[in-house]
Amino acid sequence: MQLQILLLLPMAFLLSPGAQLAELAELTDAIYTIPLPQAGRTVDPGSVCSVAGWGRTSLNSMRTSNILHEVDLEVMSDKTCQEDGLLQHYYKPLKMMCVGDPAEDKASFSGDSGGPLVCDRTAQGIVSFGKRNGSPPRVFTRVSGYIPWIKKTMRAPQRYLPSW
Repeated sequence: MQLQILLLLPMAFLLSPGAQLAELAELTDAIYTIPLPQAGRTVDPGSVCSVAGWGRTSLNSMRTSNILHEVDLEVMSDKTCQEDGLLQHYYKPLKMMCVGDPAEDKASFSGDSGGPLVCDRTAQGIVSFGKRNGSPPRVFTRVSGYIPWIKKTMRAPQRYLPSW
């Protein structure tokens, strides 16, 4: 599978995707789609989910990984992020998930943003943000909070969608 680079820009994610697949992906046993959750459905605190990413693996280096890493993380209660001194002003429970046990030394990190949080084979979250030092908990976008928007966008006539 080839990846066609369209344009490289610093912080291109603010404008539009910087790359597209050169051709449609062929679904196989190793390449497959993943279900989305039902609108408004939440993941119970204590559930263990998997997150994957190419982000930094150390505070001591700004380099991102050239190896895809995966880690199992615990979903925390909304209260955990709502009471965290650095996250509380930004955390919105209907659109966000609190992930990663503060007592454990594992989390998503810088460079992992946009990566999937998979719970019971369903794409429940997307890596979003957290504290600069990478310590848990971290904040993920709650996919179930965007299902109506996703459905509306998927139904939109092609002329209303971005032409990447």
